[in-house]
Amino acid sequence: MCAIMQLAQRKGERLVERYLSIGEMAEIHNLTRQTLIYYDKIGLFKPAYVDENGYRYYSSYQIPFLREICFFKAAGIKLEDIKNHINKRDLQTAISLLEYHKRFIDKEIERLMSIRESIANRLAIYEKASNFQEELSKPIIETFPERHVVFLPYNGELKKQVLHLTIMQIWNALSKHEIMPSAGFGTIIKKESLCKENILEGAGAYVAIPARTEHIEQIANVMTLPAGEYVCMYKYGMPYDTHFLYNLLSWVKENHYQVAGDIVDACILDTTFYDKDTEVDLCQLQIPIKK
Repeated sequence: MCAIMQLAQRKGERLVERYLSIGEMAEIHNLTRQTLIYYDKIGLFKPAYVDENGYRYYSSYQIPFLREICFFKAAGIKLEDIKNHINKRDLQTAISLLEYHKRFIDKEIERLMSIRESIANRLAIYEKASNFQEELSKPIIETFPERHVVFLPYNGELKKQVLHLTIMQIWNALSKHEIMPSAGFGTIIKKESLCKENILEGAGAYVAIPARTEHIEQIANVMTLPAGEYVCMYKYGMPYDTHFLYNLLSWVKENHYQVAGDIVDACILDTTFYDKDTEVDLCQLQIPIKK
């Protein structure tokens, strides 16, 4: 018989009145027995006493320690960091651990807010697309805020493969800045090429930068699409299907407007939304205009 049990008997007390079984300790803290067994194995929280049959018992004085471990675990702190803290616990180590984890949580909140904005951006695009049918091939005037995009000229003749590969170059570049490309993508057609034989000369792919993005100046190949009025038209067709563009340019001229800048051919729904027989995207041409 161990000294603890002998002492308990000499005082006329039962063991269960001084010590808690592993099941009782687990229930008090809303844990499983397996969790306490694991904590014991990794040296995070060991029982006060293990009898000859291997049963674990805990002192009531250990309750605050396990309660603290549960708090840190619920806060998302790694078990290894909790273990290091508990083993040399004082006020300063507790402050340092919590301050460090608070900074981590702040960064995580920023990351989740960025993801939330990315989802909202994509939802806005899809919701806009759900109402396009009545406006298909019809010119409408919309007002856009200032937008920042990353632009890369197409290398060679504009075809579907060149388009996709160029967009992925931009996509991967933004990913290195931990930016989710969620605010749209497409093609930009340069204003100065509208009078050339090849209207797509100098054209390139763009991926829009989400509005809340900071330190845009650190991103390469950024260009600004100015705020203002754009005459827009939904179409089923790729950027190299230029008859849509010529039709809209004719409308601009007939209605006594002038083209005020580069033209955006924004992809709204790509071919992943359609069956295998559909090889074109739903896009929106956007021509900045002025009187």
